[in-house]
Amino acid sequence: MYRIVKLLTFLGLFCVSISTLQSQTKQKGSVQDQEFIIQKDREIRLPKKLRSLEKAPSLPQPKALGTLSFPVAPFFLPLPAAAINPEPAQMEWEEPNLETYPGLVRVGYGNYLSPLLEGRYQSSQAEDWQYAAKVFHQSFGKGPVSWMDEESKESHTELAGQGSYFLPSSELYSSLSFKRNGYRYYGENLGFVVPPNVDFGGPVFDPNTQIQGNFKLGLRDLEKVGFLGYEGFLVLNGFKDSFAAREQELGFQGRGTYRPSKDLSATVAVSYFTTDTRDRDYDLNRNYLSLRPEGTYHWGDFKITAGFELVSENDSVEASKPGIRLFPVIKSTYQIRKNLSVNAAITGDVKRNTYRSFVQENPFLGPSKQLLNTVTKLSFAAGVDGIVSDKLVYRAGVDLRRQANLHFFVNSFADTSRFELVYDQEATVVQFNSSAELSLTEKYSLATHFDFFHYSLSNQQVAWHRPSWILQVTNRYSPFKKLNLQASLQVMGGLQARGFGVIETRPIKAEVVKLPALVDLQFNLDYAISSRLAVFASGSNILNRSNTRWLNYPIRGIQGVGGLSFKF
Repeated sequence: MYRIVKLLTFLGLFCVSISTLQSQTKQKGSVQDQEFIIQKDREIRLPKKLRSLEKAPSLPQPKALGTLSFPVAPFFLPLPAAAINPEPAQMEWEEPNLETYPGLVRVGYGNYLSPLLEGRYQSSQAEDWQYAAKVFHQSFGKGPVSWMDEESKESHTELAGQGSYFLPSSELYSSLSFKRNGYRYYGENLGFVVPPNVDFGGPVFDPNTQIQGNFKLGLRDLEKVGFLGYEGFLVLNGFKDSFAAREQELGFQGRGTYRPSKDLSATVAVSYFTTDTRDRDYDLNRNYLSLRPEGTYHWGDFKITAGFELVSENDSVEASKPGIRLFPVIKSTYQIRKNLSVNAAITGDVKRNTYRSFVQENPFLGPSKQLLNTVTKLSFAAGVDGIVSDKLVYRAGVDLRRQANLHFFVNSFADTSRFELVYDQEATVVQFNSSAELSLTEKYSLATHFDFFHYSLSNQQVAWHRPSWILQVTNRYSPFKKLNLQASLQVMGGLQARGFGVIETRPIKAEVVKLPALVDLQFNLDYAISSRLAVFASGSNILNRSNTRWLNYPIRGIQGVGGLSFKF
């Protein structure tokens, strides 16, 4: 009952308070005083919002295209095929005139009664057959010694030809040559004695005619870049002179190459020669066989070749030691940079010498007791090749070799106008060589070459008639298209010959004759009058030096030849 009384009391107080509030509020619809302010020039400015804060709108994602199919319905028209009658185009073709001529004839004449005749002819069409022929003759009716012009004359004649037949991937080739060289032994013979009771006006200068013949028949591949490469040829040589020297030679040389990749290759070379040589003091049957397998590998800038050489020889003389010789073959090249490379090699070899090869070196060779091959037991070589620019290229190297049966030429005591062969049993040779080629322009070029030799001999006193140094300089200049000039200089020094006296020592030594340096300045000139006709002139020993390459044999003084050349 008490709770009910309290609740009713609270409700009564609440209703009284509400009625009091309503009595204080103004009535609806009454008019009140108000003030309104209208400003028409007012600008409403909103703060700028940074665009970088806006999110990139989402783009609609493309939907993958489904397989599209286009139905094609066949549709045929009853039309006949177009009639086309092809006709060749009528075009006039003129073969360009390259001014190439297959033939050349040169005719000239010079001092010392020296006529010159030369003729060449070669095929100029691109056919399966190719051939060339050559004829050459030059003689000197007078020699270098004024008081015996007729006795010191010489002549040279050559007939040669070659031909090739081209198969689909190989070439069958052959060559044939015939040479005739005439000399006289005009060297002073100090030992000549006029026989008693004989009417004799002077010494006899024996003429010597040397005849050489060469025939070659071979086959080689033309590709040069395939997996297999090959070349082989047969050789038949002959030689005779006006005295007792006779030589016939039959040989074969072949080489095969296998290239499994561009960085790896292998080669095998074989040579076989049998030679019959006769002279006044011997009749020899000499055999030579060489087998040389090698392998070459390229590894980046490094290239190495390794192999060996197996040689079997028999000179049929007591001084020669028949048997089998084995030599190493190791060569390497390293490309340091684009314009510079170095190389080194360790090799050995047997150089095959014949009477014909000796005569080509010294035409005044007389009878000798024996013929021996030169054996290079070991050779160590190193060098450098460089390119300074596109105009200058240089090379330099050194070669140290140990050789047996190194040959020299000395004057014979029996006849001082003739030379004979002597050999050194164990020789050490050091050779330094360098060369440079300079091409300033298309009109001018210069080439130089220098060699220096040092000999350490076992049983020979000096290196008879071998130079200590050789210098060669060649200049080529073409001031304009029709004119070509060439000048060359050759200097050879350090020549020593065996004299005819003796030096009283123990053991007794032969007299050493030091020959002056040999200096030969030469020039050649060619001027084209037309595309077919030209004039030429050449000269040698322009400085008129008393050069002597072989003791007692001075060479001619200033020698000049001039003439005409004609192309056909």
